[in-house]
Amino acid sequence: MWSELDKPWQACLELAWEAYCADCVPIGAVVTDADGNILSRGRNRVYPRYMWKERPLGAEIAHAEVEALRNLDFTAGDYHEYALYTTTEPCPMCMGTLYMSGVRRLYYAARDPFGGSTNLLGRTWYLSRKPVRVFGPEKPAFENIVIALFVEQDCGFHSGRLPAGDFYHRMGEAVGAAVELGQRLWEMGELPRLRKVHASAAEMVESLSFGLK
Repeated sequence: MWSELDKPWQACLELAWEAYCADCVPIGAVVTDADGNILSRGRNRVYPRYMWKERPLGAEIAHAEVEALRNLDFTAGDYHEYALYTTTEPCPMCMGTLYMSGVRRLYYAARDPFGGSTNLLGRTWYLSRKPVRVFGPEKPAFENIVIALFVEQDCGFHSGRLPAGDFYHRMGEAVGAAVELGQRLWEMGELPRLRKVHASAAEMVESLSFGLK
């Protein structure tokens, strides 16, 4: 699967895996120019596990998309032609940041049935003014791995059991196969092993693609 991904998606997944290995929510994002060249990168830095009790103020807004846009040099070219790639459908904050940045294209690899907010576009007068184009998941297998990373991590944070409530109820209805995949990954113990040996994102994807056939 890795070789089938375009360079921006590979970079996004590398950043998501880096976030996972740092006990942050596994989401990665990049901004590219019109030719697909990567201009900036960002990964989620929310809730590192070792900082749950004493995390710094403002840590909650360190989302991958915001980081990628914040790291972008807007003077280097026509940013209206740029595109934001992210592993996961952006939340309301990240959608607002993208809209106000002037970047006009968004690609996301996996749906977020709970916090995903691409549907905000066109809902108000202001959010209808800019011609932002949105492209949703195109590769089901890629989407499943992105979601499964998150679910497996959450299993680890909760002793192998997913929390009850609206979040996983919605996830189960929309992307149930990916949730089940994440639970299988937890039972396999493959991701912690790969993390321990400092495997690359490419090695992680290939290992999972082979092991889950």
